[in-house]
Amino acid sequence: MNMSAASITRVYLIGIMGAGKSTVGRILATTLDWQLVDTDLEIEALTGKSISTIFAEEGETGFRDYEEQIMMETAHKNRAVICCGGGVVTRQKNLNFLAHELVVWLDLSPAEALARIEHSGNRPLLKETEDAMSQLNNILIARREAYTKVAKIRINSGGFPPEIIASNILGELERVHV
Repeated sequence: MNMSAASITRVYLIGIMGAGKSTVGRILATTLDWQLVDTDLEIEALTGKSISTIFAEEGETGFRDYEEQIMMETAHKNRAVICCGGGVVTRQKNLNFLAHELVVWLDLSPAEALARIEHSGNRPLLKETEDAMSQLNNILIARREAYTKVAKIRINSGGFPPEIIASNILGELERVHV
Protein backbone atom coordinates (compact mmCIF):
# COMPACT_ATOMS: atom_id res chain seq x y z
CA MET A 1 0.00 0.00 0.00
CA ASN A 2 1.33 3.42 -0.91
CA MET A 3 0.75 5.76 2.01
CA SER A 4 0.67 9.26 0.57
CA ALA A 5 0.87 10.89 3.99
CA ALA A 6 4.52 10.14 4.75
CA SER A 7 4.17 11.79 8.15
CA ILE A 8 2.08 8.86 9.39
CA THR A 9 4.42 6.51 11.22
CA ARG A 10 2.07 5.06 13.83
CA VAL A 11 -1.63 4.35 14.02
CA TYR A 12 -3.26 3.74 17.40
CA LEU A 13 -6.51 1.78 17.63
CA ILE A 14 -8.77 2.53 20.60
CA GLY A 15 -12.29 1.53 21.61
CA ILE A 16 -14.33 -0.53 24.02
CA MET A 17 -13.47 -4.20 24.60
CA GLY A 18 -14.73 -6.30 21.74
CA ALA A 19 -14.50 -3.46 19.18
CA GLY A 20 -12.05 -5.52 17.11
CA LYS A 21 -8.83 -3.64 17.81
CA SER A 22 -6.56 -6.70 17.81
CA THR A 23 -8.16 -8.38 14.80
CA VAL A 24 -8.40 -5.21 12.70
CA GLY A 25 -4.90 -4.21 13.85
CA ARG A 26 -3.45 -7.46 12.49
CA ILE A 27 -5.11 -6.87 9.13
CA LEU A 28 -3.93 -3.25 8.99
CA ALA A 29 -0.36 -4.13 9.95
CA THR A 30 -0.23 -6.88 7.33
CA THR A 31 -1.71 -4.65 4.61
CA LEU A 32 0.64 -1.76 5.38
CA ASP A 33 3.61 -4.10 5.98
CA TRP A 34 4.04 -2.49 9.40
CA GLN A 35 4.72 -4.06 12.77
CA LEU A 36 1.84 -4.85 15.09
CA VAL A 37 2.02 -3.84 18.74
CA ASP A 38 -0.78 -5.15 20.95
CA THR A 39 -0.40 -3.41 24.30
CA ASP A 40 -2.07 -6.26 26.22
CA LEU A 41 0.36 -8.79 24.72
CA GLU A 42 3.27 -6.44 25.47
CA ILE A 43 2.13 -6.19 29.10
CA GLU A 44 1.91 -9.98 29.34
CA ALA A 45 5.41 -10.32 27.86
CA LEU A 46 6.79 -7.67 30.23
CA THR A 47 5.28 -9.19 33.36
CA GLY A 48 5.18 -12.87 32.46
CA LYS A 49 1.55 -12.87 33.66
CA SER A 50 -1.84 -12.93 31.99
CA ILE A 51 -3.96 -9.77 32.08
CA SER A 52 -6.44 -11.58 34.35
CA THR A 53 -3.63 -12.51 36.77
CA ILE A 54 -2.35 -8.92 36.84
CA PHE A 55 -5.86 -7.66 37.65
CA ALA A 56 -6.24 -10.32 40.36
CA GLU A 57 -2.84 -9.66 41.97
CA GLU A 58 -2.29 -5.93 41.38
CA GLY A 59 -5.74 -4.59 40.57
CA GLU A 60 -6.68 -2.28 37.77
CA THR A 61 -4.20 0.35 39.01
CA GLY A 62 -1.29 -2.07 38.64
CA PHE A 63 -2.44 -3.01 35.16
CA ARG A 64 -2.84 0.65 34.14
CA ASP A 65 0.72 1.35 35.38
CA TYR A 66 2.07 -1.29 32.99
CA GLU A 67 -0.18 -0.04 30.22
CA GLU A 68 1.11 3.51 30.64
CA GLN A 69 4.70 2.27 30.51
CA ILE A 70 4.05 0.33 27.28
CA MET A 71 2.25 3.32 25.74
CA MET A 72 5.21 5.60 26.35
CA GLU A 73 7.53 3.02 24.77
CA THR A 74 5.45 3.05 21.58
CA ALA A 75 6.59 6.63 20.93
CA HIS A 76 9.82 5.13 19.57
CA LYS A 77 8.06 2.79 17.14
CA ASN A 78 8.06 3.50 13.44
CA ARG A 79 5.67 1.99 10.91
CA ALA A 80 3.55 0.43 13.64
CA VAL A 81 -0.11 -0.28 14.27
CA ILE A 82 -0.67 -0.13 18.03
CA CYS A 83 -3.75 -1.88 19.46
CA CYS A 84 -4.56 -0.28 22.80
CA GLY A 85 -6.56 -1.69 25.67
CA GLY A 86 -10.02 -0.18 25.93
CA GLY A 87 -9.15 1.68 29.13
CA VAL A 88 -5.96 3.31 27.87
CA VAL A 89 -7.87 6.61 27.87
CA THR A 90 -8.48 6.45 31.63
CA ARG A 91 -5.00 7.87 32.35
CA GLN A 92 -4.32 11.55 31.67
CA LYS A 93 -0.71 10.86 30.64
CA ASN A 94 -1.95 8.48 27.94
CA LEU A 95 -4.54 11.02 26.77
CA ASN A 96 -1.89 13.72 26.51
CA PHE A 97 0.32 11.34 24.52
CA LEU A 98 -2.46 10.16 22.20
CA ALA A 99 -3.53 13.74 21.48
CA HIS A 100 -0.39 14.04 19.33
CA GLU A 101 -0.78 10.71 17.53
CA LEU A 102 -2.99 9.37 14.77
CA VAL A 103 -5.74 7.63 16.72
CA VAL A 104 -8.57 5.58 15.22
CA TRP A 105 -11.59 4.92 17.43
CA LEU A 106 -13.35 1.67 16.60
CA ASP A 107 -16.78 2.69 17.84
CA LEU A 108 -19.06 -0.12 18.93
CA SER A 109 -22.27 -0.19 20.93
CA PRO A 110 -22.28 -2.00 24.28
CA ALA A 111 -24.81 -4.53 22.90
CA GLU A 112 -22.56 -5.39 19.96
CA ALA A 113 -19.52 -5.55 22.25
CA LEU A 114 -21.29 -7.95 24.59
CA ALA A 115 -22.34 -10.18 21.69
CA ARG A 116 -18.69 -10.45 20.64
CA ILE A 117 -17.14 -11.04 24.05
CA GLU A 118 -19.80 -12.79 26.13
CA HIS A 119 -18.04 -16.16 25.88
CA SER A 120 -14.58 -14.75 26.51
CA GLY A 121 -13.28 -15.48 29.99
CA ASN A 122 -10.49 -12.94 29.68
CA ARG A 123 -12.35 -9.70 30.51
CA PRO A 124 -11.40 -8.73 34.08
CA LEU A 125 -13.65 -5.65 34.17
CA LEU A 126 -16.69 -7.85 33.55
CA LYS A 127 -15.82 -10.68 35.95
CA GLU A 128 -17.45 -9.25 39.08
CA THR A 129 -20.72 -8.15 37.53
CA GLU A 130 -24.12 -9.80 37.23
CA ASP A 131 -25.17 -7.39 34.47
CA ALA A 132 -22.43 -7.27 31.83
CA MET A 133 -24.58 -5.15 29.52
CA SER A 134 -25.03 -2.46 32.14
CA GLN A 135 -21.32 -2.62 33.02
CA LEU A 136 -20.28 -2.23 29.36
CA ASN A 137 -22.68 0.68 28.97
CA ASN A 138 -21.19 2.37 32.05
CA ILE A 139 -17.65 1.79 30.77
CA LEU A 140 -18.51 3.33 27.41
CA ILE A 141 -20.24 6.31 29.03
CA ALA A 142 -17.17 6.89 31.21
CA ARG A 143 -14.76 6.71 28.25
CA ARG A 144 -16.76 8.16 25.34
CA GLU A 145 -15.58 11.75 25.87
CA ALA A 146 -11.93 10.66 26.01
CA TYR A 147 -12.30 8.49 22.89
CA THR A 148 -13.88 11.43 21.08
CA LYS A 149 -11.20 13.84 22.26
CA VAL A 150 -8.17 11.88 21.02
CA ALA A 151 -9.56 10.14 17.93
CA LYS A 152 -8.73 11.76 14.61
CA ILE A 153 -10.71 9.03 12.83
CA ARG A 154 -13.90 7.37 14.08
CA ILE A 155 -15.01 4.13 12.44
CA ASN A 156 -18.18 2.20 13.23
CA SER A 157 -16.94 -1.34 13.83
CA GLY A 158 -20.39 -2.84 14.43
CA GLY A 159 -21.93 -5.20 11.93
CA PHE A 160 -18.92 -5.30 9.62
CA PRO A 161 -16.30 -7.99 9.11
CA PRO A 162 -12.78 -6.96 10.23
CA GLU A 163 -11.52 -6.81 6.62
CA ILE A 164 -14.13 -4.15 5.77
CA ILE A 165 -13.31 -2.18 8.92
CA ALA A 166 -9.60 -2.28 8.04
CA SER A 167 -10.40 -1.18 4.48
CA ASN A 168 -12.46 1.74 5.82
CA ILE A 169 -9.56 2.78 8.05
CA LEU A 170 -7.11 2.60 5.14
CA GLY A 171 -9.42 4.83 3.12
CA GLU A 172 -9.49 7.37 5.96
CA LEU A 173 -5.70 7.23 6.36
CA GLU A 174 -5.34 8.21 2.71
CA ARG A 175 -7.37 11.36 3.45
CA VAL A 176 -5.97 12.38 6.81
CA HIS A 177 -3.19 14.90 7.23
CA VAL A 178 -1.35 14.69 10.53
